[in-house]
Amino acid sequence: MLEKIKNKSDILYGAVFTWFILSSFIVQKFYGITTKFATLIIFAVLIILALMQGCFKQMTKKDMMEAAAAGLTMVIAAANLVIIKSGKGAFFVPADLALMLFLVPRISFSEGLKRYVTGVGASLMIWWYAYVHWEYGFNMAGLIYMIFMLMGEIFLEYIKNDLELDYLKYVQGALIFVTFLLEICYHARSAAVCVIIYAIICILLPKIAGNKFLYGGLVVLSTLGSIAFTVIYSAMGKLGIDVTILYKNLLSGREDIWAELWQELLKHPITGIGSSYTLKSFFIFEVHNGLFDILSVHGIPVFLLVTLLLIKRLWELRTIGFAFRPECTLAVAGIYAFLIASFFENGFIVPPYSVIFLTLFIIAEDGVS
Repeated sequence: MLEKIKNKSDILYGAVFTWFILSSFIVQKFYGITTKFATLIIFAVLIILALMQGCFKQMTKKDMMEAAAAGLTMVIAAANLVIIKSGKGAFFVPADLALMLFLVPRISFSEGLKRYVTGVGASLMIWWYAYVHWEYGFNMAGLIYMIFMLMGEIFLEYIKNDLELDYLKYVQGALIFVTFLLEICYHARSAAVCVIIYAIICILLPKIAGNKFLYGGLVVLSTLGSIAFTVIYSAMGKLGIDVTILYKNLLSGREDIWAELWQELLKHPITGIGSSYTLKSFFIFEVHNGLFDILSVHGIPVFLLVTLLLIKRLWELRTIGFAFRPECTLAVAGIYAFLIASFFENGFIVPPYSVIFLTLFIIAEDGVS
């Protein structure tokens, strides 16, 4: 009976993952339509998966505390949006992330599904690497290339291990190099930096994880560092500190957005400013920073709850047997690359990227001792 339920949860997750990849990265107009209710769909799927796998049964004290943190995140986020008279759809961003972080160590999928989803995640690689997709915009394209690289790296690792094709490590290296060159060609500077960070973490992670101080620094840098970055970047804008990198100024306009959001957040630190706020510094409401989005839109309490859950999950990954589970190493490096990328883009907090982020965590958690 339990095996049948697990098989059905595999089918559900595989189908949802496939839908998000194919609907998001083939035609840009279709992507705009399909993402409209994506956060709601993900929330519903996560609840169904949790019920199918019995995540709320026989909960330990630790389980109940983390469930309470996730639940409190949702309650406060919903209440804040009502108080601030914001659009209610914003609720699902912190709700989805909190629920994902709660479920990561409590849901499991078959090895076959992991191979399938990473294969699907890399399935459009030739379509994207062979043609310029102008309609997506260069910054989004940079993030998409990074996604394909992360999924492709893990998929190749599975094939290499299953078929004992050790030479595929050179293909993995070539994939990183080609992706970096494409990021440079697209002038997607933040994504290009994240490709380098990914490669460095892949190499150094076993040593970093063995040192609590170094690993703790990586965790803090990739989470709270994201918020500090908005302050530093805004200050650079105020001081007029700028340089040209790849024919583009380092200051991209985000400094004005973040400075404005900080000013408004200080007026509403508990409730946040909501998603209905009209930016004066940009033509649409776009925060361009994952965790700062949650902080500015939903306020300090929601931000702290979500960030604590995230930090806890990241810290648990330190116990992975990296020497024996190379796919886990790649997944963890991918998680950190995603977090660093979110310094400049919302990234992991919104679909379809949030589903990729969850998948990386599920693969990585397999190695947690």
